[in-house]
Amino acid sequence: MARSTWWPARRSDAGNVKPRRARRRAKVYLGPDIVLSGDIKSCHTVVAEGAVESNRIECRVFVLGNTGSFKGTVEAESAVISGRFEGRLTVQGRLVVKAGGQVRGTVHYGQLAIEPGGEVQGDIVVGGEAKAAGDEELDILDIAVAPKAGRPIGNAVPPAHKAPVAMRNGASDPALEAAATPELAHP
Repeated sequence: MARSTWWPARRSDAGNVKPRRARRRAKVYLGPDIVLSGDIKSCHTVVAEGAVESNRIECRVFVLGNTGSFKGTVEAESAVISGRFEGRLTVQGRLVVKAGGQVRGTVHYGQLAIEPGGEVQGDIVVGGEAKAAGDEELDILDIAVAPKAGRPIGNAVPPAHKAPVAMRNGASDPALEAAATPELAHP
């Protein structure tokens, strides 16, 4: 008798069970009427349109629909938030907060896009990975947005961001610092 094609595993000559290679990516869809409390690990895509409470969700793509609410921790490569998210969100790649989406808590991201009407509140850190306890975090007051016209840029940039000036022969002079002056300003 021929074996069915849906059979989940095949036996080798030694009798060990070998799983068949997955043809589709693992995807979890939680509809609007679903209430889930638990953890999800090693999943490609999680789409949540219901209420989810989780200590940890690890996936490549996390999508929180506009009817969805989430409390807990998510680690993903990319995420799209249209509903209410509360907790810790770590996204190595792109995080998109859609209009009507709300993110509250600790957010680590590689790239961030917030549509008009989207909200992000809490501790926000650029860079997808969380820092270990005791690591120095960048103080928001140390970030120079832009110097006022006519002021040298050297005063607006924190010392850690000053770079030595390269010379024509390829060497560098660490004693020199680049500074924008009115004479060098572009028209």
